[in-house]
Amino acid sequence: MNLQENRKSVRRFVGWASILVVVLWLGCFTWAQTDHVLKEGDRAPDFSITTDDGKHITPRDFGGKLLVLNFWETACTPCVKEMPSLTDFARKFRAEGVVVVAISADDDAEKYRRFVSDHHIVLGTYRDPSRSISKSFGTYMFPDTYIIQDARIVRKVMGRDRLDERRHGFLRAHAARPPITPEAVLARSRPWYRVRSAC
Repeated sequence: MNLQENRKSVRRFVGWASILVVVLWLGCFTWAQTDHVLKEGDRAPDFSITTDDGKHITPRDFGGKLLVLNFWETACTPCVKEMPSLTDFARKFRAEGVVVVAISADDDAEKYRRFVSDHHIVLGTYRDPSRSISKSFGTYMFPDTYIIQDARIVRKVMGRDRLDERRHGFLRAHAARPPITPEAVLARSRPWYRVRSAC
């Protein structure tokens, strides 16, 4: 094999290797975006935080009947716009056992603290610059909100879809009902062919 043929073989190998690297990279990116998407009824990922006002929060132990977990950051315009309504919502539902916690992905601690202070945010806040909690929920874009009861996700509110008046009845109903049992979750998730009656 002469030198020219060797060069052609090397170029061909490099070309195929480059294509393989790109395909693997795209596959990993797609897996990261889709494999961890949580659905209503799924168990909430485990985490343990202490909010800025000193309250210990986990999906099972948060001092209320419903946990509303909001992921946001100060650089996100829709997040900033919804913060006043989220604060009002937290005030309105506090007496009904609804705990609202806003987890920020801000890298800049000073900017985050200044925003919380300047906007008089009275709900529970926490800064997670590594985004480890939001990633565990499959959230990569903000804002995103999860409603959690007994460590299970009962509702996901995506993006600009706010916690408006239409959802207040849903929240009151969930806050008033008894805790979710594993049996009830299994019953709701059974395939249709196992639960339909014989004709």
